[in-house]
Amino acid sequence: MKKLLVICLSTVLLFTSAFVGSIIFEDHFNENENGWDLGEKESANITIKNGKLLFECKKYLTNKGGYWVKTPDLNLPESGFTAKCTTKWIKNRLTDENYSPYGFIIGSYYFLVYADGERRLLFYNSDAKQYETIVDWGKNSAIKTKDSGENQFEISYREGKVSLYCNGEMLFKKPMNFSKDGEHLKLYTENSEVIEFDDLVVTKD
Repeated sequence: MKKLLVICLSTVLLFTSAFVGSIIFEDHFNENENGWDLGEKESANITIKNGKLLFECKKYLTNKGGYWVKTPDLNLPESGFTAKCTTKWIKNRLTDENYSPYGFIIGSYYFLVYADGERRLLFYNSDAKQYETIVDWGKNSAIKTKDSGENQFEISYREGKVSLYCNGEMLFKKPMNFSKDGEHLKLYTENSEVIEFDDLVVTKD
């Protein structure tokens, strides 16, 4: 019985972060209580509607690329943190099958997912002015595709490594050069994607 309990607990730890910390940021988007940078922009339209942050990228109208919005008044601690957020893919404005990424940015790291179930991790090298691939293309069945439902994402950082979970399943775990306190968490969409973000909660160890 004891052996079985240990095996079960070990299995659970593979599928979700086991750390519980104190909340340093929380937003369920009932209204703009935290002061997000909302409104119609040249490259995006960001609104709070029906308890969600609706993020429409319009980069496809001018040139390709993405747009981010920074989580207000949040500095991530170097000592360790966990960020959880629910997302829902709404549509692609170009109505084709070539999906662009959406997700999260921390420092120079891009945690990206696609409506067809792909995931990637990129690092932007500001000296070379180019993106470096940390985790390459790869589909994962844990990611709900297109309009099949919501995805619960979790980014967990501690002891020099970062993990990305989707719906309780680990997508990858990699070393992360988190060099200082005060890095920001940003929500991101690209080209013609329309994404809902909700239930954003950040805790520190």
